[in-house]
Amino acid sequence: MTAVSAVMVAIVRWPLGSPHWFVFVKAFLLPCAVIACATLLTVRHVERGGAYSALLISTVAVIFLPCLAWLNGPLADVVTYPLFIGLLAAGISHTAWAMRKAPAGRWVFAVACGGLFGFGYFLVINSRAYGSVLTLELALTGIHQLDTIFHASIANMLVKYGVLSTGLDGLLSTKYHVLSHIWLGCIGLWLGVPTLEAYSIGGQIIAIPMLLFGLSLAIHLFRRPGEGPANGALITLGSLLLLFVADLWGWTSYLVSESYFLAMIMFLLALPLLAEIADSERRHRLSLQVTALGVAGLLILLSKISVGAVLAGGAGFLLWRRMGTTPLGLIKLAAPLLLLVILAIAIISPSARMLLEALEPLGFIREHPRGALPNIAANLVLLYVAFQVWRGGTPQDQRCAEAVAVMAIASVVPVLLINVPGGSGYYFVNVGTWTAIVFVCAYRGAHFEKLFPNPRMPGFVVGALLLVAFATQEKRQSAYRLGALFAEVQARARVVSGESAGAETTTRQRLIELLTPGHPARYALASDMKRTPGWQVKATLLAMGITQSHRAAVFVPPDNVPFWTIAVECRQDPLFVPAILGAPMLKGLNPPALKCPKEPHYGFADYKDASSEPLSDQQLCARAAPWKLDTVLILTAPTTGRKIRCS
Repeated sequence: MTAVSAVMVAIVRWPLGSPHWFVFVKAFLLPCAVIACATLLTVRHVERGGAYSALLISTVAVIFLPCLAWLNGPLADVVTYPLFIGLLAAGISHTAWAMRKAPAGRWVFAVACGGLFGFGYFLVINSRAYGSVLTLELALTGIHQLDTIFHASIANMLVKYGVLSTGLDGLLSTKYHVLSHIWLGCIGLWLGVPTLEAYSIGGQIIAIPMLLFGLSLAIHLFRRPGEGPANGALITLGSLLLLFVADLWGWTSYLVSESYFLAMIMFLLALPLLAEIADSERRHRLSLQVTALGVAGLLILLSKISVGAVLAGGAGFLLWRRMGTTPLGLIKLAAPLLLLVILAIAIISPSARMLLEALEPLGFIREHPRGALPNIAANLVLLYVAFQVWRGGTPQDQRCAEAVAVMAIASVVPVLLINVPGGSGYYFVNVGTWTAIVFVCAYRGAHFEKLFPNPRMPGFVVGALLLVAFATQEKRQSAYRLGALFAEVQARARVVSGESAGAETTTRQRLIELLTPGHPARYALASDMKRTPGWQVKATLLAMGITQSHRAAVFVPPDNVPFWTIAVECRQDPLFVPAILGAPMLKGLNPPALKCPKEPHYGFADYKDASSEPLSDQQLCARAAPWKLDTVLILTAPTTGRKIRCS
């Protein structure tokens, strides 16, 4: 799946000019190394009774190893290349050894499934236009998603200046969960590509395959060897079928929200550790288990508070049960966990002050029924199955059932009580959906295998997956939407260049133009892009040395109308330079004459008196001084500008 995704993105990007094909090879190595690391440790250590803590910490360490590029790029390559290639070789060797006596059809089936899902997820992810294969062209023509450039701006300010900021007026700090921005920003440094392109590559080539692998791994390891499902094909395909069923009526924001999918990768990796803690017969040191869980939990909180809060609820209850269900023990565990979550909300959540204002019982369900109801139903299924397991299970099973029941309640209660703007309640309730898939498959998968021992059963599950996919509007229309997005970019590039939009094309023609290697239509798009104001702004600032100066800022006067009208949605214009070029603005909000509304949920409210207005060189230097920015690039027009040095 990773390989197909990398090849598809490389095919599309090749005529558009960036990035180099080796970038995709390098990106391919990271998820392969993560999967190989987890697989090798599973087979050689955990399944033989070893502690899961070592697997969790090792796998998380491999995920974040590219962050060494933040410290030193050559050092990161010296460390990552041998390790990733070694893990890949060891993983392939072990898989070949394990499958040498298997029928050839199993290999063919596995490869076919990987190719099918790689291509399918390529269509679905890129049809959403968040961190898509056409993100750069969307941004330069002004029809991109506000979320993508907002997060890319934060990532750039973090990895280039070490400041949590959107960079709209100097380096004014803000509050936000930062781990996904650091990770994807470092992925860009490690790959040698701009952060905006790292969001596209890091999402679909690296993160989503790891997310789906984490789902299968969590199911496989949630119970002792021999107690859970054993058929790897059914574990993977069955869990995907349940996920597809949940997507039939619901949202798929986990495919495009970088903070959420990174948090969920670590959440799924942490779930087997909860099951191990619940098993008091395993003589592993509780202190090591709690330490590993604490490391993973902290990283999850830094990536997505909602996921960390749900995990904290289940982990806290489980530890209380393990240590004895006394009121004093509950206070000792609940107090620090609650304090940690509250502290995280107060420090890194931009919505901390708005939580009381967001108190609106059933408001999220009324406004976003498709985001709420399918996930609430999944959590109710989780509660029912947990109750059945609790009634007839072993003490370990009962403790696991109680922990996941607490997580289901922690997932549902916030969406019943609060309505955070933008539908963010989804990132609470959907955690329970993933937990339900893991728990149901782990405890009912073995029973399903006994009922249907036919070796052709994985093939029937693939058929069911295809039926559910074609019954889901988002998946069914993904090819059409991707083609329409490509046609929109083509038309927009021509229109802003002063030409006609061009003739209308069919979906089939658009997909052929987009996916055929070296198709002339994409070369034509690359040529059209060079005449757009967005491309001209980028080229001008690059020629002025914006990437060579570490302490440079950009000022755009209010009379540079082409810049302030690049985007269809005016709120996106201020983020153009921080997201695409990685430099902060000075007085970077839209000029008052354009009457662009300030968006309170994307950091705009943090800035006072930051609208663009005529300023002298001395005033600009004074504005840059608090952040020790010593160079100001003044963009007077898309193709002209000048540079001033501030002593």
